[in-house]
Amino acid sequence: MRIRKTLVGLTIGVLSTVSILDIWNIQKVKADSVIDTNSKQAVCRNFVTGTYLTTIKDAYGKFASRSLITLTEEGNLISSDSNQGGVSGQFDPFTTSQGTWVCNGNREITARGLNFSLSNKGGSGIARSDFKASFNPITQTVQGTIELRLFDLKSNPLQGNGKNGGSFFFTGQLVTAR
Repeated sequence: MRIRKTLVGLTIGVLSTVSILDIWNIQKVKADSVIDTNSKQAVCRNFVTGTYLTTIKDAYGKFASRSLITLTEEGNLISSDSNQGGVSGQFDPFTTSQGTWVCNGNREITARGLNFSLSNKGGSGIARSDFKASFNPITQTVQGTIELRLFDLKSNPLQGNGKNGGSFFFTGQLVTAR
């Protein structure tokens, strides 16, 4: 009788421990079970991710700047621009843009990045860059558009369109280790 009670107690303890461990891991199981490596998103991410050296031109085809645009596998966007130091009499310096991107198909993405303007005159603001781009996996190149929108610092750049900061076109090449 005493051995039976001990076995019942041990069985309940083991089952409780296993159940608790299953509950803790339930999110991991769910996350792993929804990944489809054959999906359009997975195909797109396979050749879109990386850092691209780009040339940016204004709406009239005039050279505007060079930039490095990095697209991470997790969907993050980081963009540094050669004009970040500002252009005297035209615009103040600004920070690196950060944001997110998503595939729209096998070879196209949309992205949104935000940065802050930096002014020694006491004013600053937020700029939003809306990207649309298409990629060529054979040539490892990208081309697309950027719509720049400007907001005062207290505005929400994720809502509304702000002030038009210009339309730009860009082309770029994937940066490789060789």
